[in-house]
Amino acid sequence: MALQAPLEIRIITCMCSRSRLIGLRGDLPWRLAPDLAHFRQLTAGGAALIGRKSYEEALQTHPSGLTSSPVCVLTRSGNFSRSDGTVVTASSVRQGLQTMQCIPRPLSGIVWVMGGAEIFREALSSAKAISMTLITDGFDSQAAGVDEPDAEAVYFPAEWQEFFEPDEACSGESHFDPDSGLTYEFREFVARRARVTDGD
Repeated sequence: MALQAPLEIRIITCMCSRSRLIGLRGDLPWRLAPDLAHFRQLTAGGAALIGRKSYEEALQTHPSGLTSSPVCVLTRSGNFSRSDGTVVTASSVRQGLQTMQCIPRPLSGIVWVMGGAEIFREALSSAKAISMTLITDGFDSQAAGVDEPDAEAVYFPAEWQEFFEPDEACSGESHFDPDSGLTYEFREFVARRARVTDGD
């Protein structure tokens, strides 16, 4: 029997370009409909690796559920469960990826790492690419209240550019969303060549 090819690990996120903010008060800091549609389109047919809090937030943002399958929720709590049996659990990114190799393979062969911040950080060294929506204008982190006591502000790891560089094939055209007042770009980043060479 032929061995299966390794699953491709990709990170997906939406981030404020000025502050690296990705979460606020247990939710997305903004409502950007084109990004939500982009997220669902990209991740359809792939598997999901996601922290428990991010998973619970995602179910609020996407009431019909994630388009990814299977879904592996990363949690250290023994109390987490889904009665419909649509998800599996693991305690770390490494264990989650091992679990993904032992269950029915996603159609696309891609595992999408969906957050939160510590999950992203743990995946930086193993992910091949990042699909990132960058909020470039129309959002002010300070005005949104990131310094308030109840902010629970979450930021994308500061060191991410040490691991990734822009994909030269994707220019990142700027778009404006009139409903939210946000200017944004869909960007692609790939693992830095030195890291890919070291890992081969």
